[in-house]
Amino acid sequence: MIHNEDSRVKLPVILHFIRLGYKYQSKKGAEIDNRNNIFVDVFKESIRELNSKDYSDNVLEGLIKEIADLTDNTRDKGKAFFEKITTYSQIKLIDFNRPERNDFRVVSELRFKGEREEFRPDITILINGIPIGFLEVKKPNNQNGVQAEFSRMRYRLGVQDFLHFFNQFQVIGFSNNMPYDDDSRIKLQGSFYTTPNGTKASFNNFREENEIAVNDFIAEDLVEEILLDNNLISIKDTNEFKTNLRPDTHANKFVTSLFSIERLVFFIKYGIVYVDSKRAGLEKHIMRYPQYFAIKELEKKLSKGMRRGVIWHTQGSGKTALAFFSSNVLRDYFQKQKKITKFYFVVDRLDLLFQASDEFSSRGMTIANIDSKEAFAKNLKSPVVASTSSQTMNVINIQKFSEDSTVELELEHDIQRIYFLDEVHRGYKPKGTFLANLLGADPNGIYIGLTGTPILKEEFKTTDLFDSYIHKYYYNKSIADGYTLKIKKEDIATYFKRDVRRVLDMKEDEKISKKEWEVVTQSDQFVDTLCKYIEDDFEQFKEIQEDPTLGFMIVSSSSEQARKIQDWFTQEGSLKTALVLYDEEGNKDKQEEFRGKRNKENNNEIQSEYSGVIVYNMLLTGFDASRLKRLYLLRENKKHSLLQTLARVNRPYKKLKYGYIVDFVDITEEYEETNRRYLEELKEDIGEDGNDIEEIFIDKEKVKEKIVNIENALFSYDLSNLEMFQSQLQPLNENVLREIKASLTEYKECYNELRMAHEDVSDIPIERISKALIEVSNRINLKVAERVLDDDDNDNDITDVDLQNLIIEFLRVNEIDLAFTTENDILERVTNVRNAFSSNNDQDDDAFIELQNRYKEIVRSFRNETSSTHQITQILKDLDALYNDILILSASNNTLTSRYNGDDAYMRIHKRIKSKYREILSDLSTFEIMKLIIKKIDELIGNIHQPTQNIIFRELKRPVRDAFKEKGIAMNLEEVEDILYLFTDYKFKQG
Repeated sequence: MIHNEDSRVKLPVILHFIRLGYKYQSKKGAEIDNRNNIFVDVFKESIRELNSKDYSDNVLEGLIKEIADLTDNTRDKGKAFFEKITTYSQIKLIDFNRPERNDFRVVSELRFKGEREEFRPDITILINGIPIGFLEVKKPNNQNGVQAEFSRMRYRLGVQDFLHFFNQFQVIGFSNNMPYDDDSRIKLQGSFYTTPNGTKASFNNFREENEIAVNDFIAEDLVEEILLDNNLISIKDTNEFKTNLRPDTHANKFVTSLFSIERLVFFIKYGIVYVDSKRAGLEKHIMRYPQYFAIKELEKKLSKGMRRGVIWHTQGSGKTALAFFSSNVLRDYFQKQKKITKFYFVVDRLDLLFQASDEFSSRGMTIANIDSKEAFAKNLKSPVVASTSSQTMNVINIQKFSEDSTVELELEHDIQRIYFLDEVHRGYKPKGTFLANLLGADPNGIYIGLTGTPILKEEFKTTDLFDSYIHKYYYNKSIADGYTLKIKKEDIATYFKRDVRRVLDMKEDEKISKKEWEVVTQSDQFVDTLCKYIEDDFEQFKEIQEDPTLGFMIVSSSSEQARKIQDWFTQEGSLKTALVLYDEEGNKDKQEEFRGKRNKENNNEIQSEYSGVIVYNMLLTGFDASRLKRLYLLRENKKHSLLQTLARVNRPYKKLKYGYIVDFVDITEEYEETNRRYLEELKEDIGEDGNDIEEIFIDKEKVKEKIVNIENALFSYDLSNLEMFQSQLQPLNENVLREIKASLTEYKECYNELRMAHEDVSDIPIERISKALIEVSNRINLKVAERVLDDDDNDNDITDVDLQNLIIEFLRVNEIDLAFTTENDILERVTNVRNAFSSNNDQDDDAFIELQNRYKEIVRSFRNETSSTHQITQILKDLDALYNDILILSASNNTLTSRYNGDDAYMRIHKRIKSKYREILSDLSTFEIMKLIIKKIDELIGNIHQPTQNIIFRELKRPVRDAFKEKGIAMNLEEVEDILYLFTDYKFKQG
């Protein structure tokens, strides 16, 4: 019975696309343009239909060439092509206003062939014959989960051969037909989407909020046609196929959510943006699913007459990007009503004006900055607006607008003004303020509040000003989606408290007021004690996390204290810090330097001259630096301001599980009260169920609670006796073993968390836990090896898997009498084979791959054919013969390498040329050709340390052609380039 990736996931998903209104496109007999894989006949028919014009074949073939030219570059990540399909063009390629007029198709295993390499996505999506995206699927519980596809995707994005294809793709999906595992930091299961963004591509969850009804009927003859075209007709009546065909499988639900025709068209038109910033360069981003649902809710509420509302999306969820995406949707929304739109983005600080302006400008918007009430009034009254298709944002800083400012305005009524008010938890009081005056002056305006922390004060709250919530996306979902981290609060060490009491001459239980605290903590002696502690603590933090790129922030109790702390680090400290205060110079440059830049020569690690940044009021909102993971809090913050401050360390970074707060002022009570009220707001004010909402805050007590839970989970296993523990693992399946490993891993993490919190960890048997973790990891490796061995659908290299323990297991289970040999002797032979494979210096060779397949069959024999001594004897003979053949192949490679003075790159090139021209060339004639080419290499580019591909091709085309010509082989340009690619791949490979 066929039961593999194709039968279990790919074909059911293809048929689900048919349910959604797609057609199935067979490759058989199709005319496909090999430059961009455009299906020519479908393209021509669709473009004529869309444009209601009978274009000649020449015109349409010229259009296909134009697409090839637009995508064939290494600079713009497909921006020129994207603008071609989404903006006005003389010939329309996609109808975004009426999606049903387009032709949507799916293709199975369409080959995308570059000069040297190729790839075949499981399912390619065509719109009007143009490959516009694809979906890669894996069977459930596949090796390495969806990470296997992410790795493959990143590799493809780095292959220059494939760039023109990825410049054409807009939406790409991945699924292994499993639910999301929200507890895992590494995404191994679930369904994810992205848009091509080079090596910076990120992979997003999609959690459906508005279920789409799907008719599960598919015509019987269509099912048969598609299965026949994929040689899988035999699965048609199996129960497994019928189960996997259901619309509610995880993969099919994901396809419904992302690739339903109207959704896909929306994401292409409104959900993709090119961001060109000084720090990161040109990037291509795609809308996150909460942004999508917020915009759809906004449209729905506007259609019902809403004028004011709040979008509550937690910090780090991309509110500026949301405003950008929304403006494009709303521009078209009101254009259909014959209204011109004018957009405003309102902030309350000058630094936020600069930040927002940069964000919008990097997305291609025209920016008008306004920082006075007079300029604002003038802008409001001006009837001048950009064209209906122009992206313009008026960014306003109201910080200096007086609270009683009133402006008499006579506004144009045929212009729809839309105001995005950033961080509406601050400064927007209901009476006597800028906002109240604005609401009175422009009652027809639309006011959209953006916040991660709404005001919950008793006297008024955010929704008193903005009527209702449009959409909400709280911490619990953001953490599950991997956009934010939980926060761990750490108390200060006992010895520091003792030192501080001595410095301040305080008794054990004595407390001081906030005002006294601000005064005494500015003393030189206190600052010296504090800074020494912070420096030691942060060095230990980096050591435990094993990451020197991490950064810290100190939130001081006053600007005077901040300056003294900066002076200490400048004069006494070993860590370099930046001081960012309102009246300091160079704040923007300091912020950028602290964020750091990636160093391509050091594994793309972030590098910065600053380890830390010292602040008072600045940077507590709106400042994002992913490397900032430890915050030293020296003053109290209240309610929403506290949550904003804590959010400075909640951005994901590498594999860190938390952001860390070192609490010098005991924020616990304030935080718990604030968080309680926000949870109540979610559950009561907006009807959130609340069962899946959890706190974002972790402290040492919760870590200790975790340890108790872990010890309960591991209670049945004897960690005090590792031999007994190892025997308990024997009968367990891989899933249970992984659960044990996860518990032991978390136990180690809790140990480290308590160490960083300066807690006593002497009663935790960390050495025994570490050794138990090794035991369970070894057992999992054995189970993985067995699974890989059994899996004909697996593309893993069998020689990468340690099979020794697996072979021992097979022998012990079968209870074979090994009187004629020993277990160690068998394992020694297996080790010899593995070492022989490893030492072979041409592992792309077909002969080498064939030997690997023989090895896999021999290892299987240890399990299936070891019921007698005779069978084992035969297996060992086969193993010895395999070992001998590997040695012969390696010796042959080494002999050939010696002819090239020890350069095994030339040996591999020799073998590829000999294989390609085996009917014409002997080893001797191949060697003579190679000598001619090598001589020219030494003459023409031998003095260049790392010649680029362009140099190699320019200098060596003629020498290669001439060398083959001497042996009577006339080569065309493509054949010459094929040979040159061998040299770039094996001899001059970059990086």
